[in-house]
Amino acid sequence: MSLKVCCAEFMLSDAGGLGLRRNWFPRIVAEAFLEATKDGEIRISPDPVTTILGDITWFNATPDRQEVWVIVHRAPRSIVAQSPATVVIHDAWSYRIGVDPSADYPSVSQDTFGGRMAIDRSSAAAENLLFGRFFLDGDDSQAYVRVGVVPPDEAMHFRYLAAVQTPGTWTRPSEFDARWEANAHWCRLIALASPAAP
Repeated sequence: MSLKVCCAEFMLSDAGGLGLRRNWFPRIVAEAFLEATKDGEIRISPDPVTTILGDITWFNATPDRQEVWVIVHRAPRSIVAQSPATVVIHDAWSYRIGVDPSADYPSVSQDTFGGRMAIDRSSAAAENLLFGRFFLDGDDSQAYVRVGVVPPDEAMHFRYLAAVQTPGTWTRPSEFDARWEANAHWCRLIALASPAAP
């Protein structure tokens, strides 16, 4: 005869003993796949230019407080910078917890990928500049963002932004075609939740 111990929702009691149920451990509660809308060749325009913008929401329908994290998984990226210009892809995010939350528009960069090409730039005068191209490719990457504790019957809203910025001087050479490119491709948001300690 086996005796089962009376335990909480996230505990497991059986003939093998007392332990944690699978739903105690972090589980995926929401996902979003965001695609870049303005990848490729860059034209002169006011900075920054939004290439990926999206969000993810999750409502805590359980009777327990939930600790929430969001994984920001970014695709391999690439940029082409034309001397003497700079090409940068900024990542930013914001989040809010509440009854009907709406996260602020992300405006501060948490992470940046990019590069600058400058050859013998002592002057911005076109006749004194030497031109070249800089190619930069980066692997995919992940950032783990702790959103916080979501109480029962409340929700979290997470907003993500990737924007391209081209600060510096725009000078087009006459001897070859100028080239500036930025490719962020996509970003995947994965929300994880597990019961929070009291």
